[in-house]
Amino acid sequence: MDVVVDGSTIVWVGPVGEAGPAGVPADPGVQTTEIAAAGKLVMPGFVNAHYHSHDLLAKGLFEELPLEIWGLYSLPDNYSRPTIADVRARTLLGALECLRSGITTVQDMLSLFPAEDAYLDTVLDAYDEIGLRVVLSLQVSDVSAKDSIPHWRDTVPPEVMSRIDRPPRSTSSLLDLVENPLKVRETTRSRLSWALGPSGPQRCTRELLEGLADLGERYRLPVVTHLYETKPQAVQARMRYGDHGGSLVRYLEDTGLLGPRLTVAHAIWMSRDEMELLGASGAGAVLNPVSNMKLKSGIPAAAELRAAGVRLALGCDNCSCSDVQSMIQAMKTHCLLQAVSDPEPKPGHSPAVEAIRMATEGGSCALGLDAQVGRIEPGMKADLVILDLDDPAFLPFNSAARQLVYSEVGRSIETVIIDGRIVMHERRVQTIDEEALRREINELGARFRTEFAGVSERNADALSYLTEAHRRSWQTDVGMNRYALFLDK
Repeated sequence: MDVVVDGSTIVWVGPVGEAGPAGVPADPGVQTTEIAAAGKLVMPGFVNAHYHSHDLLAKGLFEELPLEIWGLYSLPDNYSRPTIADVRARTLLGALECLRSGITTVQDMLSLFPAEDAYLDTVLDAYDEIGLRVVLSLQVSDVSAKDSIPHWRDTVPPEVMSRIDRPPRSTSSLLDLVENPLKVRETTRSRLSWALGPSGPQRCTRELLEGLADLGERYRLPVVTHLYETKPQAVQARMRYGDHGGSLVRYLEDTGLLGPRLTVAHAIWMSRDEMELLGASGAGAVLNPVSNMKLKSGIPAAAELRAAGVRLALGCDNCSCSDVQSMIQAMKTHCLLQAVSDPEPKPGHSPAVEAIRMATEGGSCALGLDAQVGRIEPGMKADLVILDLDDPAFLPFNSAARQLVYSEVGRSIETVIIDGRIVMHERRVQTIDEEALRREINELGARFRTEFAGVSERNADALSYLTEAHRRSWQTDVGMNRYALFLDK
């Protein structure tokens, strides 16, 4: 098949050698570029539907930390004020890794610290510079950790709590933070769109969630939030949200956020009736299998979510909890986790094809971009990835879908096109100086490791208390299990 692109848009998909669409006549005055893709696999760019760029410098620094403890080391407000250059470099590095793994769109749920325009502008400029398509949301919350994580108040001494739990910003200032860039409605950045990012319903007051629901309606924006990522979050729902049947989904419904605009990340510790409610509302879920395993969070019930009508997408999550931005890893891990979660084979079902759809169309739908990206057809944005089928992963070539998901590791990705612009060709990124970025990151990384050592030392005496709080939640019955437990009878 031939794919013809005019500007940023696909205008023709048809048999090789045909003249092309009538609407795009040959014009000798227009410069054209032809990429020979015979023997290649051309596919829509991957959509990384859940990611945070703010903690990239902490990649590879953690193991054996559940989410509620991991936050002490990963969130940017645990560290000193970064420079503008630091923010630019970390954003570019995350975007570079996305490009090299065939990701053309990313949803960056950004914790902006400090919350200043100069930092936000730097992030936007970095994405613009490298050429990645981004759906940006500013992650906000106005409930303290001790009031949103079960048993912290019971187990952590006041002198330790004062060090690890900072008072939240006012609700009104957070709503202003989120709305101010929306008023500008960036018109010069063709690859930028916005979403709203409440950190999680248990971390947000009713006032904040209702304010964000209002912004979502007024600006017609998608809403992305974390939901039931860990068992402690299900425990917190039972303990604190009795007025809503112990359900964070019903709490979201009561605040006006539950509906087709909403996509929740993780959705692991969700009861069957909550899945049905989520699906009936038209909401979606982004599964992040790699980070969910590394942070000991559990295995999502993907088949049950799908059966309940929940739209499904895939994400890679933070660089410090999955350590990689690779949708190929996410797809394979998702398929294998579901395989060991259900012993019953399903004739005619292809988990690989399903995972590819989640990583392309599913992600675009989750982010409100389903009319722009995720498919190769006329009228869609030209966000394309070309893979080399001579790579050992595709030899012998028996199945594009299964070998992409189960065999490929990223070696074959040679060309990436975003918005009709070639941003990587023959494995060389065209938009930034990679070598200069490497030098900058190596210097920045050395400084960050020194600071990380200080943060680790400062938090050392808190670990035993937080581990006990986590253990109490783990031992609480919430009516379901999302762990793989091997128990001898």
